[in-house]
Amino acid sequence: MRGRVPRNRLIIAGTIVLLAAAALGAALAWNQIFDAALSAQMTLTPTSRSFREWVEPTVPLYFDVYLFNWTNAEQFPDEIPNLVEIGPYRFREKRSHVNVTWHPHNGSVSYRTFRSWEFDESSNGTLQDNITMLNIIAASAVYRSRDWGFIRQKGLSMGLAMFGEGISISKLAGELLFEGYDDPLLDLAKSLPESTTGGAPPVDRFGLFYGRNNSIDTDGFMEVSTGALSGSLPGQILKWNHLDHLPYYGSGKCSKLAGSAGEFMPHNLTEDSGLTLFVPDLCRTVHMQHTDSGQIAGLPYHKYALTETSFDNSSSSPSNSCFCNGECAWSGVMNVSSCRYGSPSFLSLPHFLYGDPQLRELVNGMEPDPEKHSFYFAVEPNLGVPLDVAARFQLNVWMEPNENIALYENVPKMLFPIFWVEQRVRVEDRVLSELRVVRGIYDWGGAICAGMTLFFVAFAVKVLCCAKKHKYSRYSRPCDVISEKPKDEAELKLNAM
Repeated sequence: MRGRVPRNRLIIAGTIVLLAAAALGAALAWNQIFDAALSAQMTLTPTSRSFREWVEPTVPLYFDVYLFNWTNAEQFPDEIPNLVEIGPYRFREKRSHVNVTWHPHNGSVSYRTFRSWEFDESSNGTLQDNITMLNIIAASAVYRSRDWGFIRQKGLSMGLAMFGEGISISKLAGELLFEGYDDPLLDLAKSLPESTTGGAPPVDRFGLFYGRNNSIDTDGFMEVSTGALSGSLPGQILKWNHLDHLPYYGSGKCSKLAGSAGEFMPHNLTEDSGLTLFVPDLCRTVHMQHTDSGQIAGLPYHKYALTETSFDNSSSSPSNSCFCNGECAWSGVMNVSSCRYGSPSFLSLPHFLYGDPQLRELVNGMEPDPEKHSFYFAVEPNLGVPLDVAARFQLNVWMEPNENIALYENVPKMLFPIFWVEQRVRVEDRVLSELRVVRGIYDWGGAICAGMTLFFVAFAVKVLCCAKKHKYSRYSRPCDVISEKPKDEAELKLNAM
């Protein structure tokens, strides 16, 4: 009976020591434990929270378009084009992923993205604004004819004159954007062979975004990783339009299909890691570099942006030469004509930000500002959650003189700015509050586990020490009582006297 209490306390102390060891292990491996738990939460499955928020985002989305109004078109080419930025024309965007198909054998999911846009009255302008810009249909026809023979080019020249095509057009903003407008060249293109039209599908109207509203074809077919396979991340592009490479840039580095599809980012990002992103509108993968760090609502972020080298030409960045699709005429722009059915489409950052200075010398009205015109993702580095995104780019049309086509006989060689777009997304306050809690768990979880380790160790020591003290006090005190002889009543009376 006398040994039972110490043995019980020893068992209790041993249990506490095991708890201390577990807490110490959790403290030492907290980052790995957190990463595993985060990856499990972020993995795309039919029942996961990340899938519910991904398949139909609730974050408010706005699509802003800035058009360049050409104010001196009648004096071209004698005068440098004078462009005035009009807008933004703002549209509320609704987006959802449809035709979702799971592929467990390789840990991927395929889908298309349904998009719709509705004009927002907060726009700086109306869809009835009259805008003058370069005649893109005529410019595209001339661009496609650059390798034709003399007779075919002369035939095109007469056709442009016969249909009354000019160097510029004036249309309502709504027609230029989503509604589209009629043009006789579009009817002619329907009867021409594919080699002449570049394989472009026949259309009845032309608009900068005609056919995109209420469509599932804007981004094309996408297949991304779910993150279910060991070592994989969710949302990384695997296939685009059923291909695992980009067919527009040969077979080299530029044809590689890689990076995030834009909705899931790697976590544990550093200033040196950079960010790789696949952008369907650019028809390519882009590599974004760290440019800044800071805080948004108490959450730290690393900002990754397109910089001077992102769209650089081969003269200063030889590795980018495979993106040229021919001549690398100017730095800071990208030739996307091969993925736009051979149209003279060249993309840059707005107002030729980080572009060759000559681009801005050929037009008036370009005022690049990194604060207004940069393309960036501000990402919480440990969680990999985008906090602030500004996706911006500008469409420019290539033009150069052609002595066989009267309309373009005396034009300069230049890139003509048409419009630029901005899609800005910021995380809602509700989500920011949740992220602050999660980030707090990440930051303090290891310290709390270490504190629990010290508490358990101290508690175990106290249990053992108390057990030892109790052992000695319990078996020595009876001896002290027995060694003292009891006093009878007579002795007590004598002592009292």
